[in-house]
This record gives sequence, structure tokens and C-alpha cells, in this order.
Amino acid sequence: MASLRELRHGATVAGMVRPAVRLALLRGGLENGTFEALREPRTAAELAEATGADRLLIASWLRAAHAMGWLVRRGNAYGPSGFVRWLLDTDAGDAGRAMLEEAIHAYGPVLGRYPELVVSGDRPVWSGDSEAATRVARGSRVIEGRALRALRRVPGVRAARRILDIGCGDAVYLVDLLRRHRDAIGDGVELDAAVAERARAHLVEMGVHRRAEVHVGDFTRLELPHVAYDLVLLNNNIYYFAEDDREPLFRRILEHLAPDGVLAIQSPMVTDDPISRWSGATAATAGFDAFLRIHEDLAGLPEPDGLQAQLRGAGFGGIGMVPVVPGGSVRYVWAKKPN
Repeated sequence: MASLRELRHGATVAGMVRPAVRLALLRGGLENGTFEALREPRTAAELAEATGADRLLIASWLRAAHAMGWLVRRGNAYGPSGFVRWLLDTDAGDAGRAMLEEAIHAYGPVLGRYPELVVSGDRPVWSGDSEAATRVARGSRVIEGRALRALRRVPGVRAARRILDIGCGDAVYLVDLLRRHRDAIGDGVELDAAVAERARAHLVEMGVHRRAEVHVGDFTRLELPHVAYDLVLLNNNIYYFAEDDREPLFRRILEHLAPDGVLAIQSPMVTDDPISRWSGATAATAGFDAFLRIHEDLAGLPEPDGLQAQLRGAGFGGIGMVPVVPGGSVRYVWAKKPN
């Protein structure tokens, strides 16, 4: 007879298998349009007739997806759960789908090679192509609302009228600041030309393009307008800079800041805070950190103490932090240029 310990260990293994099954069922339902077809609840027979799918297979999939929580059942009919409807119908849900796509297409395959790479030391180079950049940009939107509110709590941000966004992505942060302050001007810097075009289109769409410009290139080499900025942003991109490159990067930013100007760095960080552990954020950020460090050309997530030491070494004065999410697994580290 199995001991209680063996049963617990078996339950642990089952718990490790379950997420892979849940992800596969969720991915299948999203990619093949099954969830869309179930917007109006259907039975297995009705769904098979509507989609041309094998009735026995679709009935099996419906039972499994329902067991995993992706579908709700009323009688013999199935419909998408609230979470799946959120993924299908909201901007935040689209960000969630991008995160799932990135886990499937990037994190999973690379982390799966971890044992081999640890032995060989032959670390891959991150592709950084437009498709990957687009997924990352979409995924970051899952906390954009919180991040924008947190940014306004950074000292000096509300008074900033000359703004530089390094790695601006689709210019979401730049647009928000320019719309809030009609006398503000802004510059964005984006390495990917296709992403920069999307940023320009977003500025036009939101009616702030006359007060902003997006430059394509590497900030560390790019010739920028002779503007003393009140605020410089680094949102979710500090890990693209190697540890040894961060202090020179901060010194260059310091040269572009006005006296009392502020640098705001948003980044995920691995933390043992109880809230982060309870929410799963600690596991998620630790996994992301492992993914980053596997790559030859990427750095790991910053540690708060190390980042603050690099900022002081570059010449910044007042330094502090503002959490974006409870527990601080994503936060702003800010620093001011001495007057």
C-alpha cells in the first residue's frame, strides 16, 4: 500500500504535468478557432457540425478543456470560461495571449535545452527579430495601466515636460505623458525600424505626433536633438544591456538630463516577497531571468542593490523605488541628476 509520502509525491508530479496539458489545450483552442466557435454555447455534435471536426475527438477535447477550467458547461453545451473570454475580447487579454505565445515559441524551447547548454557552454544568441519584439511589446501591456500609475508616483515625473523614451516600443508611455501634459514634447528611440513605424503611427492616431519624434538606432551611438530632458525612461529593456555596459549607459543618459532630471527604469526583478511567491510572480520572474541568462547577448534581470550602485557610480544622486505590482516583482527604480 502506498505511503502518504508517496501519494504526496505522486500528486506533486501530477501537478507538474497538469500545467503542460492545460497550456496545450488552451493553445489549441485559441489557434484553431474552437473557442471562437463556442462564443454561443454548443454541444459536441453542434460544434463538430459547425467546424467539420471529428465528433469523438471534439467531444474528448471539450471534456478535457472543461476539466482544466477553460470551458464552462451548461447541460450538454460548452462555452468559454471568463478567463478565455478575457483573452479573446480585451486589450489586456491580447497582452496575455502574447505572453503565452512567447512562452511557447521562445521560453519553452530555449529552457528545454538548459541541461545541454549548461554542459556545453554554447549559449545561443537571442534572435531579437520583429516577430519576437512584437510579442514582447504586446505582452508588456498586461501591466501597462499599473505601470503608468506607478510612473506618476516617481518624483519629478508629473512636472516633466521634455521626455526621452529609450526603447520606446509602440510609444505607449510617451503618448500617455504627452496627452496628460499639452505643453510637453518627447523623443523616442527604437532599435527596430518596424516597431518605430508602429510608434509613429500610434503618435499620429493619438494626436500628439506634432510634439514627438521617434528615432531609429542604438541610443549609445545615436545623435539626438540638443535637448536637456526632464525625464528619461527605460521600460523593460535594461536586461538588453550587459552588466558592464550599464554604468556607461547611465553616464550617457546623465549627459542628456537637465539638472534635477529623473531617470525611471522599469523592470521585472526576482524577489522572495511573500506576496510575489503567493501570486506566482517569483517563479515567473526567476524563469524569465533564466531565459535571459542562457543567451550570450542578453543580461539577467537587475538586482535592486546592484542597479542602485551602478546609478551612483554613474553620478546620479537621489535614488528610490516604486513598486508596479504588489510585492515588487515589477518596479521602477528612479534616480535624479544632481542640481
